[in-house]
Amino acid sequence: MRRHLPPPDHFLGKTMSRFPDYEIKELIASGNNGHLFHAYNRRTESSLAFKVVPVENLPRDSSDQEAYLAEAKKANGLENQAVVRYHDVFSHTEQKLGFQCVIFVCDYVKGIDLSTYMKRHSSSIDVVFVEQFLRTMLGLLYELQQRRYSHGDLHARNILVAESEFDIDGRSRFRVTDFGVHYFSGRARHQSDYLFLAEVLRELLLCIDYQSCDGRDRYAYTVLRDDFLHRHLFETDPSADSLARNPRSMVAKLNSISDLYLDQTRVSEGYRLVTPFDYPNCEQIGNSHLLLQSLYSDRLLGLSKIQARLNLVLTGPRGCGKTTVFRALSLEYLTSIRRDNPQDVPYIGVYYRCDDLYFAFPRYKRPDRDDALDVPMHYLVATLVATMLEQIAAWSQRHFRDDFTYSERSLTLELRKLFELRTTPLHPSGDTLASLIRTFKDRERKRAVGMRRAMHAGHPPISGLFEPSHMIRACEIVRSRLVFLRDRPIYFFIDDYSEPKITGDLQANLNRLLMCRSADVFFKISTESPVSFSRHDIDGKKYVETREFDLLNLGLQHLTDDSHKRREFIEDLFDRRFREVKDYPVRNLSDLLGNDPRNENATARALIADSESGAPGKERPYFAGCGTVAAMCSGDIHYIIRLVSRMVEDYGGVSELANSTSVPRIPFRIQSASIRSAAGEFVDSIRTLPERGPRLASIITAFGNVARSYLLYRTSKNQTADTPHQASRIEPYDELHLSTEAREVLHELLRYSVFIEDPRGKSRRGKVVPRYYLRRYLIPHFLLTFSRRDSIQLRGDQIEDLLLYPARFEKSMRIKSREEIDEDQKELYFDHD
Repeated sequence: MRRHLPPPDHFLGKTMSRFPDYEIKELIASGNNGHLFHAYNRRTESSLAFKVVPVENLPRDSSDQEAYLAEAKKANGLENQAVVRYHDVFSHTEQKLGFQCVIFVCDYVKGIDLSTYMKRHSSSIDVVFVEQFLRTMLGLLYELQQRRYSHGDLHARNILVAESEFDIDGRSRFRVTDFGVHYFSGRARHQSDYLFLAEVLRELLLCIDYQSCDGRDRYAYTVLRDDFLHRHLFETDPSADSLARNPRSMVAKLNSISDLYLDQTRVSEGYRLVTPFDYPNCEQIGNSHLLLQSLYSDRLLGLSKIQARLNLVLTGPRGCGKTTVFRALSLEYLTSIRRDNPQDVPYIGVYYRCDDLYFAFPRYKRPDRDDALDVPMHYLVATLVATMLEQIAAWSQRHFRDDFTYSERSLTLELRKLFELRTTPLHPSGDTLASLIRTFKDRERKRAVGMRRAMHAGHPPISGLFEPSHMIRACEIVRSRLVFLRDRPIYFFIDDYSEPKITGDLQANLNRLLMCRSADVFFKISTESPVSFSRHDIDGKKYVETREFDLLNLGLQHLTDDSHKRREFIEDLFDRRFREVKDYPVRNLSDLLGNDPRNENATARALIADSESGAPGKERPYFAGCGTVAAMCSGDIHYIIRLVSRMVEDYGGVSELANSTSVPRIPFRIQSASIRSAAGEFVDSIRTLPERGPRLASIITAFGNVARSYLLYRTSKNQTADTPHQASRIEPYDELHLSTEAREVLHELLRYSVFIEDPRGKSRRGKVVPRYYLRRYLIPHFLLTFSRRDSIQLRGDQIEDLLLYPARFEKSMRIKSREEIDEDQKELYFDHD
C-alpha cells in the first residue's frame, strides 16, 4: 500500500481547512496506510496529530464519512485514560497532486510508538516496564469488554510510549490509538485483542535480559511468560482457565506478583508447594523441572502408547496431562533432574511448544506463490534441528564427552553441507555445534519470519528454504555420526498443535513433515481434540489413522478404563501433592475422601426413590469418595485437582482437617454438595464461551434433562433383573449426515470436550458410527450415574435437532411419567450394549 502514499514533505507547513490554526510542523511516522504528522497551534500553544490516509488504502470511498465518524465516536466514548481521543475525521483533496485522502485528527502524544521504542531503548525495558504496560492494556480491555467493543488492531505501532521528564515517578505511560481503523484498512491479523496483546507481550519479554534480573523480577518474568503469555491471553475457554478473557482477574493476579514471590521463597525451607492444589496445570510450573518431577505420575493412562515407536496424535480435554507427559519425556527434562543415565534413555525426546510457531505465523493462510510454501517449514525445521542439537550436545558432554568431542567437527560440517550454511572463513568456532545452533536460531529462524511478509507478494523471489527431507536427513546424520545414538530413535514432542491457533492451512503445510514415516524419527503431536487436527497436507494427501499415525484420546482412555488404573493414577497424583506440602494433615486421598466402592445400580434406584419422595439430590450423598472422584475424571486432571481443593475449602480448610480424626476427613455430605456445585458451575462456564457458548450450554442441559428422565422412567433389561436405564452417551442410529451448521456445533462440543467421541461404536444396523460420551464431570449436575452400560440411540434428524434446536429436542424427547413410555419408541431409540 505504500505506493499510494504521497511525499510527506508536501504537507509540511500547511494547514487544513477544518483546522486553519494548526500548522503541520513535522512527520512523526509513516506506515503502510498513511502518514502521521504533528500539527501545532501557535496561538493556543497546543498540538494535534493528523493521520493522512489515501482513499486507495481504505476499502470505503472518501464520501463514507459516517462510518469513520462512528468508529471515532466509539473511541471517544471510552473513559480509560490510555485512549487517544479523536477530534475529527474528514475527507480532504490535494488539488495539485490529484490526491484524495481521509484525515483522522487525534490527540498529540509526546513520545514514540512501542515498536520503535523497543528498537531504540530495548536495554531500558525491564520487568516493571512490562508489568506497567500489561496493567494498562488489561484496564483498557476491561472497558472494551464491558462496552462490547474491540480495538481490532492492537499491535506495537498503535501503542505509544508517552514519557515526560516531569513525571515524578519516572514511569512510562502508554496510550493507544487507531481504534477501529482495521475496519477500513483490512489489516487485522488476530481474532481478538487478547491475541494482539499476547504478541506485544512476547516482543517485550524478548527485550529483557533474564540473567540480570533479581529474584523477584525473575519470578515475575516467569509468571508473565508462562501464565499470562502462554495461558491467560491465549485461552478462550473459561472452564479451562478462570482468567481467560477476564481482564479484572488478570490485573488482580498481576498486582499480587510480589506477594506470590514471597510465598515462593518458602521453597528454600524444603518444600515447593504452599498447598497440595497449587499448579493444577503444567504451564504454571514453568521451567521448574524439579517441581515437575515431584508432581508427574508415571501411571498416566496411555503412557506405553505415547512411548511406542510410531507417529502419534495425542488428544484429550484441557488439563488432561498432554503437556506434562510430553515435557517429562523430553531429554532436556531428564538431563535437568539428573535422570539421564544412558541405560535409562531408550530414545531422544525433543519437546517443542507451538506458541512459538503461532507468534511467527499468526492466522497463516496458504500463499498464492509456490516458492513461498516452505517459509513456515523452514522456520520449523530450523527450530527443531537447533533444539535437538542443543539438547543432544548437553547430554552427550555429560556421558560421552570423548566420543562427542571426536565427532563434533565432522558432524557440524556435514550438517552445514546438508543445509548449505556457510560460515566465515577461518572463523575459530565455525566447526562447532554451538556455532551451528546459533546459525539456526539467530539467522535462519529470523530469515523465515522476515520472509513472512513477502509470502503473498509477487516479489522478490524466495529460494534456499529447508524442506521436510532436510529434517529427516539431519536426524540420520546425527545418529550416524554420534555412535552412541545409533540404537536410539528420535521423538519430537510437538505440543498444542491445535486449530484455530495453528490454522488448518499451516497444519496442512507442516504435516508434510510431522506425518512423515521413518524408521528412527517419530513425531508425537498433541492437540485439543480430534477435530482440531487437520488430516491432510497441501499436496492433497490424506493421512489415515493407523497408517500414518495412531490417535490416542486420553479422555476416552479414562472413560473406557475398566481396570483400577484410572483410580490408581488419580490417587498417586494426589498422594504426591500431599507429600510435597510440609506438615499437611492428610497424606493420601483415601484418608481425605474415603474408600467406599460405588454401586451404580444402587445409586440409580436411590435417585429414583428420592425423586418420588420429592427431594431429589438432597436426601443422600450420591457423589462422594475416591471412587466418585476417579469416575468423574474424563482425563481433565486439573478440574479434579480444583474439585478436591474446593472440598477442603467447603469443609473449613486445613485447620478443620487437622482437627478431624475420622475417616474420611471430609464427610460424604459435604463432598457431594461440593461436587454438584462444581459441576453446575462448569455448565455456567460453558455458557460464557465465545460465539456458541450459550448454544453449547443449552445442548448440555437438554441432553442431561432427557437422560435424567429416562433414568427415572425407563428400565434396561439385565441378565438377572430390570434396572434403571442409565445412559450418558449418544449412539447414532445410523451414519450421520448433518448440515454444515450442525456439524460445526458438534465440532465445538468436541473441541471443548463437552462430549468425548468414541469412534469405535456400532449402529443398530451394524455400521461403525462414533459414540458421544457426556463429559463425566457433568454427570452429578444432572443426577445421573457413571454406568456405561446403556446408550441413548438417536436418528440423524434427532441429533440435528439437539444441536440446532435443543429446547425443541428436550420437549419432544423428555419423559414426564411412566405412562408416557411407548414400547415401540423404547425399541427404536434406546438400547444397551
